[in-house]
Amino acid sequence: MLPFSIIEAIRQKSGLDFSNPKDFEVLSESFPPGDRLGVNTLKRLMGYAKSPIEPRKATLDAVAHYLGSSNWETLNGIQPVESDWVEKAFFADEIREGASVEASWFPDRHIALRCIGENRFRVTKSLNGKLRPDDEVLIYSFRLQYPLQVLQVVRDGQVMQDAAGNELGYVAGKQNGLTELFINEAS
Repeated sequence: MLPFSIIEAIRQKSGLDFSNPKDFEVLSESFPPGDRLGVNTLKRLMGYAKSPIEPRKATLDAVAHYLGSSNWETLNGIQPVESDWVEKAFFADEIREGASVEASWFPDRHIALRCIGENRFRVTKSLNGKLRPDDEVLIYSFRLQYPLQVLQVVRDGQVMQDAAGNELGYVAGKQNGLTELFINEAS
Protein backbone atom coordinates (compact mmCIF):
# COMPACT_ATOMS: atom_id res chain seq x y z
CA MET A 1 0.00 0.00 0.00
CA LEU A 2 1.15 3.51 -0.77
CA PRO A 3 1.83 5.94 2.07
CA PHE A 4 -1.26 7.84 3.20
CA SER A 5 0.16 11.16 2.02
CA ILE A 6 0.66 9.78 -1.52
CA ILE A 7 -2.88 8.36 -1.61
CA GLU A 8 -4.21 11.77 -0.58
CA ALA A 9 -2.14 13.44 -3.32
CA ILE A 10 -3.61 11.03 -5.90
CA ARG A 11 -7.14 11.75 -4.61
CA GLN A 12 -6.53 15.46 -4.88
CA LYS A 13 -4.97 15.36 -8.35
CA SER A 14 -7.55 12.95 -9.80
CA GLY A 15 -10.57 14.50 -8.09
CA LEU A 16 -11.74 10.94 -7.31
CA ASP A 17 -12.73 9.63 -3.90
CA PHE A 18 -12.51 5.93 -4.80
CA SER A 19 -15.95 5.18 -3.40
CA ASN A 20 -16.81 2.93 -6.35
CA PRO A 21 -14.86 0.57 -8.65
CA LYS A 22 -15.32 2.87 -11.67
CA ASP A 23 -13.01 5.43 -9.99
CA PHE A 24 -10.08 3.00 -10.40
CA GLU A 25 -10.84 2.61 -14.11
CA VAL A 26 -10.90 6.40 -14.52
CA LEU A 27 -7.60 6.72 -12.64
CA SER A 28 -5.98 3.97 -14.73
CA GLU A 29 -6.94 5.79 -17.92
CA SER A 30 -5.48 9.07 -16.63
CA PHE A 31 -1.95 7.63 -16.45
CA PRO A 32 0.23 8.27 -19.54
CA PRO A 33 0.43 5.20 -21.86
CA GLY A 34 4.03 4.34 -20.88
CA ASP A 35 3.16 4.47 -17.16
CA ARG A 36 -0.38 3.06 -17.29
CA LEU A 37 -1.23 0.97 -14.24
CA GLY A 38 -3.99 -1.63 -14.22
CA VAL A 39 -7.14 -1.34 -12.13
CA ASN A 40 -6.16 -4.20 -9.80
CA THR A 41 -2.66 -2.76 -9.30
CA LEU A 42 -4.19 0.58 -8.37
CA LYS A 43 -6.59 -1.09 -5.93
CA ARG A 44 -3.64 -2.83 -4.23
CA LEU A 45 -1.60 0.37 -4.13
CA MET A 46 -4.50 2.34 -2.64
CA GLY A 47 -5.26 -0.35 -0.03
CA TYR A 48 -8.59 -1.51 -1.47
CA ALA A 49 -7.26 -4.99 -2.28
CA LYS A 50 -4.85 -7.06 -0.24
CA SER A 51 -1.46 -8.03 -1.57
CA PRO A 52 1.47 -9.73 0.13
CA ILE A 53 3.70 -8.54 -2.71
CA GLU A 54 5.56 -5.24 -2.55
CA PRO A 55 5.09 -3.08 -5.66
CA ARG A 56 7.90 -3.03 -8.22
CA LYS A 57 10.05 0.07 -8.58
CA ALA A 58 8.62 0.70 -12.07
CA THR A 59 5.12 0.77 -10.56
CA LEU A 60 6.18 3.24 -7.87
CA ASP A 61 7.95 5.36 -10.47
CA ALA A 62 4.72 5.44 -12.53
CA VAL A 63 2.90 6.82 -9.47
CA ALA A 64 5.66 9.42 -9.03
CA HIS A 65 5.37 10.44 -12.70
CA TYR A 66 1.59 10.77 -12.33
CA LEU A 67 2.18 13.16 -9.42
CA GLY A 68 4.73 15.17 -11.39
CA SER A 69 7.96 13.80 -9.95
CA SER A 70 10.87 12.22 -11.83
CA ASN A 71 10.92 9.00 -9.76
CA TRP A 72 9.72 7.41 -6.53
CA GLU A 73 12.81 8.32 -4.52
CA THR A 74 12.56 11.98 -5.50
CA LEU A 75 8.84 12.06 -4.68
CA ASN A 76 9.49 10.73 -1.18
CA GLY A 77 12.87 12.32 -0.51
CA ILE A 78 14.28 8.82 0.01
CA GLN A 79 17.94 7.97 -0.16
CA PRO A 80 18.41 4.42 -1.54
CA VAL A 81 19.50 1.90 1.10
CA GLU A 82 21.64 -1.12 0.27
CA SER A 83 20.47 -3.25 3.22
CA ASP A 84 17.62 -5.76 3.23
CA TRP A 85 17.01 -5.05 6.94
CA VAL A 86 13.95 -2.85 7.33
CA GLU A 87 13.03 -3.13 11.01
CA LYS A 88 11.15 -0.16 12.37
CA ALA A 89 9.97 -0.58 15.95
CA PHE A 90 9.44 1.73 18.90
CA PHE A 91 8.63 1.00 22.54
CA ALA A 92 5.93 3.35 23.77
CA ASP A 93 7.76 4.15 27.00
CA GLU A 94 10.66 5.53 24.92
CA ILE A 95 8.40 8.05 23.15
CA ARG A 96 8.44 11.36 24.96
CA GLU A 97 5.26 13.07 26.10
CA GLY A 98 3.87 15.37 23.41
CA ALA A 99 5.42 13.44 20.51
CA SER A 100 3.13 12.37 17.68
CA VAL A 101 2.80 8.94 16.11
CA GLU A 102 1.15 8.20 12.76
CA ALA A 103 0.38 4.75 11.39
CA SER A 104 -1.45 3.29 8.42
CA TRP A 105 -2.68 -0.20 7.54
CA PHE A 106 -4.85 -2.01 4.96
CA PRO A 107 -7.21 -1.35 3.39
CA ASP A 108 -7.18 2.45 3.88
CA ARG A 109 -6.85 3.03 7.61
CA HIS A 110 -4.80 5.80 9.20
CA ILE A 111 -4.39 7.03 12.74
CA ALA A 112 -2.55 9.89 14.40
CA LEU A 113 -1.79 9.81 18.13
CA ARG A 114 -0.19 12.16 20.65
CA CYS A 115 1.78 10.66 23.55
CA ILE A 116 0.34 11.70 26.91
CA GLY A 117 2.81 9.63 28.99
CA GLU A 118 3.09 6.21 30.61
CA ASN A 119 2.37 4.25 27.39
CA ARG A 120 -0.84 6.24 26.86
CA PHE A 121 -1.80 8.11 23.70
CA ARG A 122 -4.67 10.35 22.67
CA VAL A 123 -6.12 9.77 19.21
CA THR A 124 -5.92 13.06 17.29
CA LYS A 125 -7.07 11.72 13.92
CA SER A 126 -8.65 8.47 12.74
CA LEU A 127 -9.48 7.59 9.15
CA ASN A 128 -11.76 4.59 8.47
CA GLY A 129 -10.94 2.88 11.77
CA LYS A 130 -12.89 2.10 14.94
CA LEU A 131 -10.89 4.39 17.20
CA ARG A 132 -12.14 7.96 17.41
CA PRO A 133 -10.48 11.32 17.97
CA ASP A 134 -10.08 11.97 21.71
CA ASP A 135 -10.03 8.24 22.57
CA GLU A 136 -7.24 7.49 25.04
CA VAL A 137 -5.39 4.25 24.30
CA LEU A 138 -2.79 2.10 26.04
CA ILE A 139 -0.06 0.81 23.70
CA TYR A 140 3.29 -0.78 24.60
CA SER A 141 4.97 -0.86 21.19
CA PHE A 142 4.72 0.11 17.54
CA ARG A 143 6.30 -2.14 14.91
CA LEU A 144 6.19 -1.75 11.14
CA GLN A 145 4.69 -4.77 9.31
CA TYR A 146 3.16 -6.12 12.56
CA PRO A 147 -0.34 -5.56 13.98
CA LEU A 148 -0.74 -2.69 16.42
CA GLN A 149 -2.04 -3.96 19.76
CA VAL A 150 -4.16 -1.46 21.68
CA LEU A 151 -4.65 -2.95 25.14
CA GLN A 152 -7.17 -0.49 26.51
CA VAL A 153 -9.48 2.13 25.03
CA VAL A 154 -10.94 4.94 27.15
CA ARG A 155 -13.78 6.77 25.39
CA ASP A 156 -15.62 9.70 26.97
CA GLY A 157 -13.89 8.94 30.28
CA GLN A 158 -15.05 5.31 30.36
CA VAL A 159 -12.95 2.19 29.77
CA MET A 160 -14.50 0.34 26.82
CA GLN A 161 -16.05 -2.97 27.91
CA ASP A 162 -18.14 -5.74 26.40
CA ALA A 163 -21.57 -6.73 27.76
CA ALA A 164 -19.95 -9.03 30.33
CA GLY A 165 -17.78 -6.21 31.70
CA ASN A 166 -14.51 -7.38 30.13
CA GLU A 167 -12.14 -4.64 28.96
CA LEU A 168 -11.99 -4.25 25.20
CA GLY A 169 -8.80 -3.72 23.27
CA TYR A 170 -8.25 -3.14 19.58
CA VAL A 171 -5.95 -4.64 16.95
CA ALA A 172 -5.03 -2.53 13.92
CA GLY A 173 -3.68 -4.26 10.83
CA LYS A 174 -4.49 -7.83 11.87
CA GLN A 175 -3.62 -9.36 8.49
CA ASN A 176 -0.72 -7.34 7.08
CA GLY A 177 0.42 -5.25 10.02
CA LEU A 178 1.24 -1.56 9.90
CA THR A 179 2.19 -0.42 6.41
CA GLU A 180 3.41 3.00 7.54
CA LEU A 181 4.83 4.22 10.84
CA PHE A 182 6.17 7.66 11.76
CA ILE A 183 7.24 9.08 15.11
CA ASN A 184 7.71 12.85 15.35
CA GLU A 185 9.53 13.65 18.58
CA ALA A 186 9.59 17.37 17.74
CA SER A 187 5.87 17.89 18.36
